[in-house]
Amino acid sequence: MEKKLLEILQKHQGHFISGQQISEELHVSRMTISTQIKKLKEKGYHIQTSTKKGYCLTLENDVIFIEQIKEKIPSFYQDIHYFDEIDSTNQYMKTHDFKQGDIIIANQQTSGKGRNGRSFHSPCQKGIYLSLMLKPNLTIYDSLKITACCGVAVVKAIQKNYPLFPQIKWVNDIILNDLKVCGILCEASLEMNTARLESMIVGVGINVHHYDMPEDLQGIAGCLEDQCDLFVPRQKIIIDFLNFFYDDYSKLSSLSFLKTYRQHSYVLHQDIMVYENNQQYPAYVSAINDDASLTLIVDGQEKILQSGEVSIRKVIPPQHT
Repeated sequence: MEKKLLEILQKHQGHFISGQQISEELHVSRMTISTQIKKLKEKGYHIQTSTKKGYCLTLENDVIFIEQIKEKIPSFYQDIHYFDEIDSTNQYMKTHDFKQGDIIIANQQTSGKGRNGRSFHSPCQKGIYLSLMLKPNLTIYDSLKITACCGVAVVKAIQKNYPLFPQIKWVNDIILNDLKVCGILCEASLEMNTARLESMIVGVGINVHHYDMPEDLQGIAGCLEDQCDLFVPRQKIIIDFLNFFYDDYSKLSSLSFLKTYRQHSYVLHQDIMVYENNQQYPAYVSAINDDASLTLIVDGQEKILQSGEVSIRKVIPPQHT
C-alpha cells in the first residue's frame, strides 16, 4: 500500500491529487489514504494536505523505487533490500546472511559508519546510503583494488550527472573543493590459512542534496549539490554507480579503473601526512601502484603504503627527487 501510494504521489510530484482519485486507484477508503499519508509524513516525507485539493508530494522529496533500479542494473546484482531507516547498512549486512550481489539501500541511517569507528552523518532523503555484498575469489592483497574500483565508480557516476571534477583521497574518500562528499567503507572477512577474501562488504555514503552540516563537520564535509545548481534524483546516481562499478569489478584484473583513479587522485604528487600504526610522519606521494597502494618518498627513501590514512597538510616537505 505505502509503496503504491508513493508511486502515485511521485507521478504527480509538485501538484495536488485528490484523495478520491487516489482511493479509486488503490481501491481503498479515503480514511485509509489519510492514515497512510500520516505514516509517510512521520517517516520524513514532505506532503502538503488540502481539504479541497488533496495531497501534494513536494519537490524537495527524492523517493527511491527499488523495482525501477532493478530494471536498469546487471543481473550480477541479486536482491535489493530497502529500509526507510536503519542503524547502519554495513552493520546490518555483517549480521545477516547475504549472497554475492545483494544490496542494502537506506533512506536514512541513525548510526552510519566510517573508518576506525567514526560516524557518517546520514539524514533522511539527503544522501545515498548503500552496502553491497561481494564474494571475491581474490587475495587480501587485492582488497585495495576493490576500494579503488568503487571510488572510480562513484567519480564516474558524479561526473555523468554533474559538471564537477571529484577527486579520490586515498583510499576511501571522494573530495570536491577540499570537502568530503563521499565515504567508502570496505569490510572484509578472510580465510586465515590462505589469506584469501571470503567476503567483502562495500559501503558507500554520498552526500547528495544540500543540508546544513552539523557544526563539527562544517569545513570538512559537503554535498554534491552545494557545488552546482542541479537537482539529480538519488535513484539515478545509484543506477549509474552500480553499472560503473560492475563494468570495472567484473574485469578487475585488467586494472581498467586505474587510469581514472590516477587522474582523479587528490594525493598524487602531493606532500601529505601519513597515519600508520599509531605513528604519523610527512611524506611525498610519487606514484599510485597497480595494486592501488602508494609509493611514498620518506626522508629520501621509497616506501610502499598499503594501509593507514593520509591527509594533505601544510608540512615541511621531506627531501625527494
